[in-house]
Amino acid sequence: MELRHLEQILEICRAGGFSGAARKLQISQPTLSKSIARLEAQLSLKLFERTNGAARPTAYGAFVAQRAEALLQGVAALSRDLEQLARGEEGRIRIAVGPASRLKPLPELLRRVAVRFPKLHVETVQETGPGVMTALQDGRVDMAFGYSEHAARYGDLIRKKMFEDRILLVARPGHPALGLTQAGPRDLLRYPVALANVLPGIERWAGDVSREEAENLRAFVSDDYGLIIQRALDTDTIAMGAGFLFDRQLADGSLRVVSCTLDLTYACWMLTTAERWRSPLIKAMAELSRAAVAEKATDAAA
Repeated sequence: MELRHLEQILEICRAGGFSGAARKLQISQPTLSKSIARLEAQLSLKLFERTNGAARPTAYGAFVAQRAEALLQGVAALSRDLEQLARGEEGRIRIAVGPASRLKPLPELLRRVAVRFPKLHVETVQETGPGVMTALQDGRVDMAFGYSEHAARYGDLIRKKMFEDRILLVARPGHPALGLTQAGPRDLLRYPVALANVLPGIERWAGDVSREEAENLRAFVSDDYGLIIQRALDTDTIAMGAGFLFDRQLADGSLRVVSCTLDLTYACWMLTTAERWRSPLIKAMAELSRAAVAEKATDAAA
């Protein structure tokens, strides 16, 4: 069995037939059919049930497809590592970030990368919080920065903690909620909320909500914290997010912290796969990220 066979089997399963898979692989349908037929004869196994132009994997075909995806990702990672070693610092790295990690630690990391690896090609991909993890799992990126709750279900990823920050609720001066002390969800969900994601921790805090409260909790959902902040500045919407996102507005007084019972921490992690973690470049990215965040924290404390 060759790598091309794994690619062919995986594409047939994805396309549900030989014709669609052949187009994806950019080969003719007869060529693909003959290739699989020869492989089935070699293995003495039937990999696909063919009916009316469709192809359904047998138990053997499904088994191969399941293993093939991980193997092909490993081969792709190996190819990138070899290219990196051959080209020195002139390779490419792809980084996925969520709405918050796009603002920290990504900018600090990129400044250090520009100095340490001036010829390295960098591609950043902005996703939703869950989308960051999907991009990493699918092999579309080499590393990612994400919130701990989104990473929780991916137990096989390598994780390096970057920093923590308290999740705050903030509102513009004069907002009625600012007059409350340790306000609970029933008090605050009377007002519209602007946030990037309704996280499981937020749902637990909110508890059983009425229809009006549910609508207010998702009144303004955006992957752009600039828009979230502007919404809170312009209206009686309460913005929610990690504290560092509101540093400038809290410092100049245009937004103020709402006293509430929400006790939730934003934890930012650098994540990568076990295959990619073998790369010296990925390890260097982790070191640069930690150093950038630590330096920023020192500057803020000073």
